[in-house]
Amino acid sequence: MKKSLCFALVMVLVLGVVSCATASSKGEFLYIMGHGAAENSIGDLYCKKFKELVEAKTDGVVTVDVYSGNQLGGYPEMMQSLRDGDIGGMIFQPSPAVSFVPELAVLDIPYAFLGMNQAQIDKCLNDSEFSKILYESFSQKGYKVMSFAEAATFREVTANREINSAADFKGLNIRTLENNNHIAFWRALGANPTPVAFSELYLSLQQGLVDAQENPYDTALNAGFPEVQKYLVETHHILYPNLFVVNKELYESMPADIQAKFNEAAAEAKEFAVNLMKDSAATDRQRMIDAGMKDIVLSDEELGKMRDAGLPAVEKLVRESLGDATVNAFMNSLK
Repeated sequence: MKKSLCFALVMVLVLGVVSCATASSKGEFLYIMGHGAAENSIGDLYCKKFKELVEAKTDGVVTVDVYSGNQLGGYPEMMQSLRDGDIGGMIFQPSPAVSFVPELAVLDIPYAFLGMNQAQIDKCLNDSEFSKILYESFSQKGYKVMSFAEAATFREVTANREINSAADFKGLNIRTLENNNHIAFWRALGANPTPVAFSELYLSLQQGLVDAQENPYDTALNAGFPEVQKYLVETHHILYPNLFVVNKELYESMPADIQAKFNEAAAEAKEFAVNLMKDSAATDRQRMIDAGMKDIVLSDEELGKMRDAGLPAVEKLVRESLGDATVNAFMNSLK
């Protein structure tokens, strides 16, 4: 599809959202939802489940259109569109949104959740002093957080070089997000972090422009990385949550009874996503192994070395950016 046609379609959708947002007297609310993950990834299925639930619960008063794979733009563009009300909602992994909500940077601190179970992590992200600070920050910027969905699963590494220890990351050309905290982590391990757009990552791995990448199992699997990577390295370095956020003004324009049904649908969709993430930790991992990848499970000792090298470097950056109060609230919420 030509770029001009894509733009025209997006503008039609945008106008649809604006008209629905202002036509509350008709009782119809359209949520255009975008994300950057592949079709049938957990983020995509999470969006589609919410669509199914909320349309059924509200008898079609709320409708949802889902666009995957950055069809509505990259994460910066989508976050801006969400803030402006041009799209209605997003489900995404938090790191790309740090420039819009700086408090999310605490989730970039590597190994912060190491050894915690799902209930402990969920309380930190959804029901703690830190979550109050985080949700308020979203609210002040025009967003409403519906929830974090997580299952105590993490981002992992795939590579074309065998990695059995923290020291083996030295000199590794690894694709990372364009995120200073992620880059600082990999540099602390001696790797060479290289930001690459996700849409270009498969080809970059295939051509050897980068040797490795890091993503959750489902993202790596659905992107076809087992076709161009030899090793799956269980690093468990950064939590894999899916954050569900909507435009605050659009949400608040809905009548109270519709908001209640919207909230019910969001809560049920979250549980659906959590179960998917639990299942992915076993099944998608095994599918990658079955596709020919060698699975490397790093020892607790090596994970400890990675934590000791990377956590202080990133925490220092985050404290410089946010100040001590937010970081301390986060750290206290981990206890």
